[in-house]
Amino acid sequence: MKITVFILLLILFDLVLSDSYSTEYYTYGYRKSSKMLRRHLANTNIIISSPHAGSEMPDDVPDRTIGGCQRNSSQICTFHYNDTCTDGIRCSITTVQDFGSFDRFAEWIVEELYETYDIIPFVIIGNWNRKKIDFNRDKMEATFQHPKAIKAYNGYHNYIEKAIRRINKNFNGKGLLLDVHQHAQGNYTMVGIRLSADQLNRNNLSFTSIESLIKDSCPDDRNECIRGSKAFGTILESNGLGISYPSLNNPKPNNKTFYKGGYITNYYSSKINVIQTELSFVVRNEFEPKLYVRKYVQALLHFMKVNQLLQDDDYI
Repeated sequence: MKITVFILLLILFDLVLSDSYSTEYYTYGYRKSSKMLRRHLANTNIIISSPHAGSEMPDDVPDRTIGGCQRNSSQICTFHYNDTCTDGIRCSITTVQDFGSFDRFAEWIVEELYETYDIIPFVIIGNWNRKKIDFNRDKMEATFQHPKAIKAYNGYHNYIEKAIRRINKNFNGKGLLLDVHQHAQGNYTMVGIRLSADQLNRNNLSFTSIESLIKDSCPDDRNECIRGSKAFGTILESNGLGISYPSLNNPKPNNKTFYKGGYITNYYSSKINVIQTELSFVVRNEFEPKLYVRKYVQALLHFMKVNQLLQDDDYI
């Protein structure tokens, strides 16, 4: 019975699928602040998050560009949309977009996974510009406590929470949350698993956002899963996607800019394996877009298979 239902869902999936995924196949968060694949269609233990892909600028949500406020009597920065900060100094925040306009990279991952492998992940994509909201920060900094931004933020993270609960229920808690970003710091990919450049440079591999994966796949040598033959960076490189840090050939970023992962990586790593990939704008532009996506998906599935993580059993 379960198999029959799953086959019918796949047939329905084909009917609504076009070269660019039909919007009927997605649903939206509060006031289209985010775009998400309908959860009941997912058939695997992968969650794709793209929090900085959006470019929409709702007029009635204030910009976050003013920054937070550090009171003269405090060392803490607070964030509120109508704070004049007359008794303190402004503390800056990051509002630069990962992409110049709305980026379909996450959607292209979904298309490639389904069309080539019959795999349907959970996926959520930020639609609002980072000047209005940052889905990859804690709620206060992300929203500046504006009511409309809070509703948008809650919708994004509620989707991730529910997807994790589905994975915990149907796949014994084994899964991967992949947080996708882009940077312009150079021609290399950053694989963020909560280890800073300084930690990697000093060989301090003590605690990561993939501890569950390491326990199952690399119990005797955690280095193997972090920057050895089973590491995501190593597998990205073996699929022709340029230099990645950390990896077998490039274990240390040395003095290069390196992002270890943001709020999503830190917060959800207690519930599921999480990796933040900072893709190089330079490297991406060397490829035809769909070819880059194809190679990225091949690397993702290779990584999950070599670490016995990939599951796509029928559970609907």
